[in-house]
Amino acid sequence: MSTTSQEQEIDLSQIGKSISKVFQNVINKCFDLLFFIQKKIIIVAALFILGVSLGIYLDKEPNYANNIVVIPNFGSNEYLYGKVNLIALKLKERDKAFFKAIGISNIKDFNSIDIQPINGIYNFINSESQKENFEFIKLMAEDGDIEKIIQDNMTSKNYYLHNINIKTTIAYQKKDLIEPILKYLQQTDYFAKLQKVYQSNLVEKVTANKLLISQIDQIVLNLTQNKTGAGFTISENSSLSELIQKKDQLTYENQKLAIHKLEYDKIIKDQNISLNLMNTKGLNNKMKLILPILFVSLFLLGYWFFQAYKQQKKRIQS
Repeated sequence: MSTTSQEQEIDLSQIGKSISKVFQNVINKCFDLLFFIQKKIIIVAALFILGVSLGIYLDKEPNYANNIVVIPNFGSNEYLYGKVNLIALKLKERDKAFFKAIGISNIKDFNSIDIQPINGIYNFINSESQKENFEFIKLMAEDGDIEKIIQDNMTSKNYYLHNINIKTTIAYQKKDLIEPILKYLQQTDYFAKLQKVYQSNLVEKVTANKLLISQIDQIVLNLTQNKTGAGFTISENSSLSELIQKKDQLTYENQKLAIHKLEYDKIIKDQNISLNLMNTKGLNNKMKLILPILFVSLFLLGYWFFQAYKQQKKRIQS
């Protein structure tokens, strides 16, 4: 029994010594690195300053992101994508005459423009053409992955919201970049005529719905007044319940039409605009921190490799 206890004490003692030795080696390595840096402080400081200076130079021109969330009205989705792609093409060609014509004088700091749909499959299904859209999604889902269908270009172009992404080198004022682009997107004779038709139809539909609601109110009032004395209740008359249900539908429809009235003032309606958001993704605006650490680390790694190489060369020669 005592022998087993002594063996356990010896094992624990050896484990303790091993752990202590590991910690001591770690401490020794840390101090070796510290003393080496102290010894090579001029080189390390020079590399650090060089990294900071070069990083500041590279970060001198930050990237800015400008996002315009838009609603393409009157079925103008394909038109919207075509217009944005045309701007991107003209920007790639550096067509100054084109941009001057639409009101943008400085394209030197205008880096890129693209458009992406904002995932809105539920709005797509619940739109005015909800039955057709639902059947379309259902039909396509039978032959493929629903996730791929949602992201499919043909489907996503018809979503309710879309994001126009604009990258610039400097912070533009809204009047110098965003407003000319939005104005250019409205320049279409066909959709301008279609806009007037939609607006006229909307007014007529709201007026007709209000008239029907007024007539339903009068019918309900007459029926309830005529049958109140006989202990009549609305729930006992199915026709009356249907009228009330129809009134609710018309009221809800007018509420949706009121929202459309706000949106229909433009062919491509801007819902939200975010200006001059500094791009800090990836390595953007971080080079002043990354380069000094990188230069010093490469120097230390190179020195360690050189020392290890000399030791291995001596070992082989001996």
